[in-house]
Amino acid sequence: MTATRTRRLAAAVAAALAATAAAGLTAAPAAAQEPVPANVLLDLDNPQVPGDPPRDATLDVDFAQDPTGVLAMRLEVDTADATIYFGAGPGCETPDNVPLIECATADPGTANRFTFTIAAATGTPLGEYDYTLTVLLDDAAVHTATGTVDVVADRYDGVFRDYAAEDLAFTDVPAGTIVDVQPRFTQNSALPDDTYAVVAAFGAGLANMGAEGVGHDAPWDNCSPNIWEPVFATQFCFFLDHDDAPGTTFQLAEPIQYTVDPDAPGPLAVCGCGYELFAINRDVFDRDFGEPWWDPDSPDLLTLDPAPDQDPLTGDGDGALIIETARNPYDLTVQGADLDRDETELAVPIGNDGPARALTRPASEGEPSYFLRGQLPAGAEILSVEAADTEGSPGWRCFDDAELDARREALEAGTELDRIDFACAFWGLGPGESIHVTVTVDATDATGAPGRVEVDAFFRGVDGVNLDGDPADNSAALTVDGRPLPDTGSPTIAFTAVAAGALVLGIVLFAAARRRRPPEDPAA
Repeated sequence: MTATRTRRLAAAVAAALAATAAAGLTAAPAAAQEPVPANVLLDLDNPQVPGDPPRDATLDVDFAQDPTGVLAMRLEVDTADATIYFGAGPGCETPDNVPLIECATADPGTANRFTFTIAAATGTPLGEYDYTLTVLLDDAAVHTATGTVDVVADRYDGVFRDYAAEDLAFTDVPAGTIVDVQPRFTQNSALPDDTYAVVAAFGAGLANMGAEGVGHDAPWDNCSPNIWEPVFATQFCFFLDHDDAPGTTFQLAEPIQYTVDPDAPGPLAVCGCGYELFAINRDVFDRDFGEPWWDPDSPDLLTLDPAPDQDPLTGDGDGALIIETARNPYDLTVQGADLDRDETELAVPIGNDGPARALTRPASEGEPSYFLRGQLPAGAEILSVEAADTEGSPGWRCFDDAELDARREALEAGTELDRIDFACAFWGLGPGESIHVTVTVDATDATGAPGRVEVDAFFRGVDGVNLDGDPADNSAALTVDGRPLPDTGSPTIAFTAVAAGALVLGIVLFAAARRRRPPEDPAA
């Protein structure tokens, strides 16, 4: 909506409200603004909690017959800026942090819906804030209404989270080991009257990325992997027969088993995971998980029992689980090549001699874990560079000029190369696996001074430990006409890295998800 349109809309709203006030009415005169809406419904999803994420809001405007003209709405809250604020939806505009939103559609029908978001900023005082809603048709107000936006310290959405969870840490864990995880949870206050189920959620990172080097299982009938939001590798266990005992510390009757990958490197925090205990009402259970699928009389049900250790826990309900592996290195390798004095296509092999996997450790899904960087012999010119044979080794890519320039500072830090002529990145490489990068070079004007290639990880293990067991073979020469590489006096490369001991993909806890299908038939 343009500034002129906004001013016209505001002027029309002001004029309509003034006329209404002068007449002593609570709604605009119907005779002057036909057709009036048959139904107007504003849903602000009250109440709002300061600092919570924005909540979806809607305005439905229905007519008995198709209206003619531009249908618009104006919603303004009587409060200070930077308290109640809106997020613009389709056809809507709102100034930053101003408690005002205006929306319009040029082609209204009998049923119309405006969608947007509403939130209370952190620090907004608790209380009720009056709003005024005006619906306009071709700048004429056809409906006005008032109400309140309620701001509260907390809201109950059918999910009760007033538990304190125990943090657990396991260190020096050999690869392939099963770790029994059986944390305690203290119930702080009474469950809501409409509680239907208590739920334990155990996370293990993001699914299908190989990013954590650990898997977990809950093989009981009342437990299920997360088929509702499968990107999160979560195990849910549901307890319909539960105690309501404020002050009691609970524990699963049996542990959830986390299995460390048999080829996981170390020392590495392969599980920056988490768990949570919460309670939900029947509406939330039906919405997010569907109907109970297990037999309540089954002998294979996990139970939630009072813990042998009743010492109360403090803190929030998000329990942290850290599993750190024992030392188990991988061995990245790279081989050099010799260039002829013409256009040459080089196949630069990169491998992993093990015994561990160069495990995927991206900071985010789009970021690689490992990289190859190279400097051509003096006078040689790079024509192209690409990774080949990438099947089974996802995440391989070679940087174009723009990305190389954008990452140059990070790539050049700690290198033995005088410059970076090309660079590629990849997510991981299993023991015994290899791949090659094809570099096409014009060496016609090469002077013979050698170049070099280097391979290493962006990330390190616990306390910055280099997980590569033999850094000496992480560098190799690029020569011309067989000329040898001068002795640099150092058999290894000092690489820049990010300590990955604390690097995690985030604690995976309960996330409300629309039900997809029942767990007994995941293919349905």
